[in-house]
Amino acid sequence: MQFAPVRRLEDGALAGAELQVRGPSGTALGTASALRHAAQLMGQRADLDEYKHRHARTPLARTVADHLPLLVTIDSESPLAAEPATEGLERTIVTVDATDVLRNPHRALARVVSARASGRLVALDGVGVDVQAATLLSLIEPDIVVTAAELHSGSARTDIGATAHALSAYVERSHAVIVAEGIDDDAARLAAQTVGATYGIGALYPPVDDPAGLLTEDVVPMPHAPVWTTPIPAETTPYAIASEHATPRRGTKRVLVQMSKSLEKQAVAAGSAMLALGTFQHATHFTERTAQRWRHLADTIGFAGVYGVGLTQMLDGNTQHAPLDPADDMVNEWTVVVLGPHHAALLSARDRHDNGPDLERTFDFVQTYDRATVTQAAHAIMHRFTP
Repeated sequence: MQFAPVRRLEDGALAGAELQVRGPSGTALGTASALRHAAQLMGQRADLDEYKHRHARTPLARTVADHLPLLVTIDSESPLAAEPATEGLERTIVTVDATDVLRNPHRALARVVSARASGRLVALDGVGVDVQAATLLSLIEPDIVVTAAELHSGSARTDIGATAHALSAYVERSHAVIVAEGIDDDAARLAAQTVGATYGIGALYPPVDDPAGLLTEDVVPMPHAPVWTTPIPAETTPYAIASEHATPRRGTKRVLVQMSKSLEKQAVAAGSAMLALGTFQHATHFTERTAQRWRHLADTIGFAGVYGVGLTQMLDGNTQHAPLDPADDMVNEWTVVVLGPHHAALLSARDRHDNGPDLERTFDFVQTYDRATVTQAAHAIMHRFTP
């Protein structure tokens, strides 16, 4: 067990300490990051979290938590994530991995809701190394954003400029905290500050086995209050959610198709941090021409998903296909959602089933650019994704 100081990048002031566990010194697992990576590869993250949780109950860890914020990170898949938060300076932080969310949105988003209901803070991990992490800022709405060491070392696979703008927009809107990993020298510290981080951990602030020195320092603790998150709506389909705040209009499919295409173009123009979702009622409406547009869209943005009765769950290029239950009321709706750091839009149309010529079919539809409503609609759609 060791304690990694979390320091304010501006002046090195102590803001807290992260409880870490590592393997034997001098081995391949001799650092906390190496042990964590190995546990992830071996599917043993829950075991590592349980081991860490036991260490957090030791007298030494309790002493630290009596003096300064003690951060204990656990994976969102861990059973510990849903346990009620405790009083005091110990803060159990539930970390969310972008890959896990996009592989199984229904289960991952439900775990985030459960963790928040238990009073846990939520952190989005891997921003800067996972190309889809910035896409999920608007969907997960984390309290803490953890930027990867690669983002500050120049080896990131993501667009650093776009990531910095995405982080700035999200923090301004939510007042979330950005903590940078890999602060190993002053160059990394300055780079992390440039992309928006306020706090950091790394070799510049080396972990200690004996926390006595930390207990004598003045502490400038990180904000403890959770950030504002989008309320859970009473309605469960995009059209119903948006209709609570917007007045429906009536239109023909001919015009609505052009309006949908316009939203798709907006998502492409907004870039890599965007998420786009489309519900097409039935697979027959998701034509080859439409599929080509969405393949192009998916090659440009962070995530693209399409839903409909008869669609087979698969990846078509980078477009995630998912089926809808024929009994689901959302089958009556045709929706396009685009959501990202700087832009949010929704077009949702409810079929009137008037059975006229295809392009003259009529729908009651709503449009909105209200971020909270668009986020609620995105959640409503992604909760339908069950592998």
